[in-house]
Amino acid sequence: MRLRKEFAKKNIKSVPVKVQEMEYADWNPTARMTLLVIALGQRSNEESYVREECPLQMPEILGWCDFAEWRIALRVGATVDGIQKIIIRLEEDGYLEIKRWTDSNNTLHNLYRVIESKLDEVQRKEQTAKAARPPRYKKSRKGMKRNAGMFSTANQPGRSATERGVMEMDDDQ
Repeated sequence: MRLRKEFAKKNIKSVPVKVQEMEYADWNPTARMTLLVIALGQRSNEESYVREECPLQMPEILGWCDFAEWRIALRVGATVDGIQKIIIRLEEDGYLEIKRWTDSNNTLHNLYRVIESKLDEVQRKEQTAKAARPPRYKKSRKGMKRNAGMFSTANQPGRSATERGVMEMDDDQ
């Protein structure tokens, strides 16, 4: 209890709390949850098992998450393809460091580390019920014509690109 009060006085936050309080993933709960699962999966136990083939061994692997993408997807509640796209974006935006390696069976593995300094840059200024959040959409929808262009002949709902192509060829003949 005493230690918790000292942390509160210094306003020291754990990585998972920083992930929850960052502005970066506002309006993208899947990205936030993906980063949170990785943050919670970072190794902290020096006694845990590490495969001999892994390029990082104890104690270097501490602070790294070695979950498979399918495991992250299950914990987030998303598809593996969706998680792969989110992880690529998180890496490109500087929130994740990834070390890739291949085992003797030619299976690709990833090690993930959340970049805490990057999280510090995107913390919300305040954590209150009335805290300002960025707008959900980059463009304002005010003044837009309702459903403008959504159901044009080129963009028919429920039709694949192949079906649209066949319809266009039929129209040409």
